Amino acid sequence: MNKLSTLERKILNSISQRLNPTVSLGTKLDEIIGCVGETGTPVNAVSATETLTISGISVDGETITIGADVYEFLADEAQTKTAPTNIAIDITDNTVKGFGTLTMDVRPTAGDTITIGAKTYIFVPVGTANAPGEISIGVDVAAAQLALVAAINGTDGVNSPHPSVTAAAFAVNACVITALVGGTAGNAIVTTETFTAGTNVFAAATLGSGTNCTAVNTVTAIVAAILAHDTQGVTGASGAGNTVVLSADIAGAIGNNITIGETMANGSFTGGATKLSGGVNGTVATGMKIMVDATYMYVCLAGNTTAQKNWRRVALGNAY
Repeated sequence: MNKLSTLERKILNSISQRLNPTVSLGTKLDEIIGCVGETGTPVNAVSATETLTISGISVDGETITIGADVYEFLADEAQTKTAPTNIAIDITDNTVKGFGTLTMDVRPTAGDTITIGAKTYIFVPVGTANAPGEISIGVDVAAAQLALVAAINGTDGVNSPHPSVTAAAFAVNACVITALVGGTAGNAIVTTETFTAGTNVFAAATLGSGTNCTAVNTVTAIVAAILAHDTQGVTGASGAGNTVVLSADIAGAIGNNITIGETMANGSFTGGATKLSGGVNGTVATGMKIMVDATYMYVCLAGNTTAQKNWRRVALGNAY
């Protein structure tokens, strides 16, 4: 590299009043750039991303997959997973469980039945309730009520807990039957009876009033679960509308290898994507480096890897 003479340095630093048309700052910059820089357009690393759009409600059992992480929406208090390694997306508080009321103000007659979902119970004489599905008629209606609640909840020593519902204690001869899982699916649970007494009756033929998790609450729940439990180096954030934007924590093309998927009725990745995309490697630099193209001068002061974003640029502007 040609060094500036003492006179040139004085002229360039405005120390001397002498003007020398042969001394050109632009020429000297070209010489410096030509020696320590190179022509080209470097880039900073870009993280791979993908967008999951939520178009409606989410329900218990649906899943989202990010790499080896499988997230499962759960709407029951026990947070029951379909696979033990799945990561819970808890939507319990964002759903309403279906429920119904059984009125029983007269002691049942032996042979009377009630059906809840796929399970039928039969009332039997006192002391003979020894097999699953049997409920003692009790010595009076109060005893029968206690026996019924215990049978449904599986606390009578004979019956196992009902797989779909739980029963509350009778209050003023009324028992509230509630679905274990929140959402409209509980509204389809059958509640029928064959009581002899006409006043012993369910309020409806099925449970009702269950509601699902909305799109807005689904987005919030997904983001919270990813931020709390991710093991794949991916961050989730709320995007425009009801969307979740997934981003690889490590910038660069490596993030394009992270697989994604879903089993949602109302959720989909853009274009049916099966991997994150758009990750770009940064231009590598060792120590300080300068590059230039027709529009910008690029400077990297302390090196850059494929995953870093250390390049800065300055517009060259117009010739003058």
